[in-house]
Amino acid sequence: MKKNILKILILSFVITYAQPNNYYESCNGLIGEELKNELHNIIKNHTSYSYTTTKSILRDSDEDPNNSSNIILVYSGNSIDKFDFASNFEPDFWNREHVWPKSHGDFDAGDPFEVPLYTDAHNLKPVDHSMNTTRGEKDFDNGGEIVFNGSIETNCYDTGSTFEPRDEVKGDIARIIFYMDVRYEGGNNEPNLVPVDGLTTYPNPQIGVLSTLLEWHEQDPPDAFERRRNDVIFEWQGNRNPFIDYPEFVELIYNEDPSPSTVEINNVLTPENINGQEAFMITANINSPIDCPIYNVTINFGNSWYNLNNSQTMNINSEGQFEVLIPEQPYNTMFCFSITATICDEAEGTFYGSQVIPPLPFEGILTPISDIQGQTEYSPFDGEFVNTSGIVTGAFANSFYIQDGNEPWSGIYIYSGGALPSIGDSVIVSGQISEFCWNGSPCDCSSCGGAGVTEFYQPDDIYIISNNNPLPEPIVVTSGEALTEQYEGVLVRIEQAECISLPGGFGVWDVNDGSGVCGIHNTPDGFEFDPEVGEVYNITGIVTSTFDEWKVDLRMQSDVETGPDVSAPFVSSHSCFQVNGNYFLYIYFNEPINQTAINIDNFFITNADIIDVSNDSFDPTKITLTLDNVLSPNFGIIISEISDMIGNSQTNLTYTAECDFVFNVSELDFNNLNFQIINNQTIVLNLKGKSNHIEIFKHTGQRILNENIGSGSHIIDVGSTGIFFARINNKVKHFFVTD
Repeated sequence: MKKNILKILILSFVITYAQPNNYYESCNGLIGEELKNELHNIIKNHTSYSYTTTKSILRDSDEDPNNSSNIILVYSGNSIDKFDFASNFEPDFWNREHVWPKSHGDFDAGDPFEVPLYTDAHNLKPVDHSMNTTRGEKDFDNGGEIVFNGSIETNCYDTGSTFEPRDEVKGDIARIIFYMDVRYEGGNNEPNLVPVDGLTTYPNPQIGVLSTLLEWHEQDPPDAFERRRNDVIFEWQGNRNPFIDYPEFVELIYNEDPSPSTVEINNVLTPENINGQEAFMITANINSPIDCPIYNVTINFGNSWYNLNNSQTMNINSEGQFEVLIPEQPYNTMFCFSITATICDEAEGTFYGSQVIPPLPFEGILTPISDIQGQTEYSPFDGEFVNTSGIVTGAFANSFYIQDGNEPWSGIYIYSGGALPSIGDSVIVSGQISEFCWNGSPCDCSSCGGAGVTEFYQPDDIYIISNNNPLPEPIVVTSGEALTEQYEGVLVRIEQAECISLPGGFGVWDVNDGSGVCGIHNTPDGFEFDPEVGEVYNITGIVTSTFDEWKVDLRMQSDVETGPDVSAPFVSSHSCFQVNGNYFLYIYFNEPINQTAINIDNFFITNADIIDVSNDSFDPTKITLTLDNVLSPNFGIIISEISDMIGNSQTNLTYTAECDFVFNVSELDFNNLNFQIINNQTIVLNLKGKSNHIEIFKHTGQRILNENIGSGSHIIDVGSTGIFFARINNKVKHFFVTD
């Protein structure tokens, strides 16, 4: 067997989400609605998972710190087996509690599995099935009768309309409600959730009682369990509950007359890359706006948010900054810290930060995936520790696939209980190889009873070498040969295959190109497609085995293409993304787009400038518009030319988009501007302003006028009929010139 020796001289890192030091930096000095709006912008775009996957998230986030096999139930405090889930309504097993009830805002309407609000893990807690029924959709408040969990008395109380949880989790519940209030503000077809100081009723998007929740927040501050839970959910969803990281945000938002902190901590600097086993310096600027002396600055740190057990005093240096030398930290961990400054009247301010410390540089022997697969049904490395490398071709909720070429036997499955790499990442995986049997028996040639899986099960290390690499070309196979051992874990493509059955209970539907039947798997954490029997499709996906059956896993929308294509592409949907002052508009087409036809000169938009147009590395149906000078959240888009992969083209394609962008531009006012169209190509501009910068564009984006002109009437020949756009002093108006 051949082996490749590779020494990685750069520090690679285990993939994880990490709260950057500047996660909340844009919130400095904000209070009230301004702070709430900024927090909303920070946490609103989280990665959502299927409702099924939230069970896996909760098994990790609410794990019993004294027994890793168990989970803590929120209201009773019981510790029970993680896998005792109440799928058949067992009263002593656990299920998922929506702390903000889904009926308060009606976000269980329609198909809840497609609604990020329904599956937001920050709002889900494991709870005894019977306690979940008792709490129901009640508001939170003090008082009532003792709640019994079966025949056992708990420390919870309820009335016909309210529920009081045990003291140990009252603050946890309050901070979940505050998170939901900030996260869901009414954009993207989501309800605007609002806590109120009173009782509420279905289906209003409200919950009470706010004054009680504020008291609970004060009584029960965040503890180690809650901070760890926030970290775990962040690793999955990519957003945090800010009220756990910064409990003082509650006062600054919900106090009727909030006042800014009397301690300011900013310009916190750590090394750009912290190396394991090397000491490093942290500095911070700290001052008091009320001119009160700062007499104590302490940094607490550790390798997780729930374990900041190390403490040092920060001292002022010659430049007036506070600094501290942090001792060497372990490789392959998170470095988490909080800086707390105290001034003369005992007022405090706190800053939280974190950074990834990568593992040791990888230096070892790499075994090709084809050798691990052994080109046989069972791996010759079963039970052995190996290292291998490849490109991530598919990433799901708790697993991913890598491939090191585009030949048979070149792919393998990795089951990882931690955070996962992304499609296109180049990785090194180190761990033990195992053969998994779905029937539970030892996996060997005589007893597996079906298709087993060669896998890395919870590998010791996952090294990320680089991102956004091109994927291996899928191997074109027939439907009759796709589901064979040589393509296990490999990206394949089946062309011109007819759908012969609809998805069954496990989301599998069958296709046949004339060579045999192949199962296609709708994956809840990849892509789910609604096929039509008799329709012809081109399908790309990864060959895998679940429950002793081979199938092709779908990963993304572009994995399924409808058969013979004679239609031009059209825009099917859009989404918006904002990072502080950067604006992105994602346009999704109904089919893959020819990348050579993606040209910034072919795109024109109202109420903004397009500064870049780019295709997505992995989803060929997606185009990203990077915007500047955004004047309104409403956009009119004209695409002068676009084509699909086989040459079907569309010209002068129009589309309107609405985003929930937050921008600082005054309302558009065209009172000083009047258009008069006097014939089929001449317009009159009546301007009141003394100095006006005028630009006029054709719908194709061609600029036909760019001048500074004064007040009065101006006759302009636009040269033709059609749609035009005028930008006057950075304000945009469109108009039509017709025969």
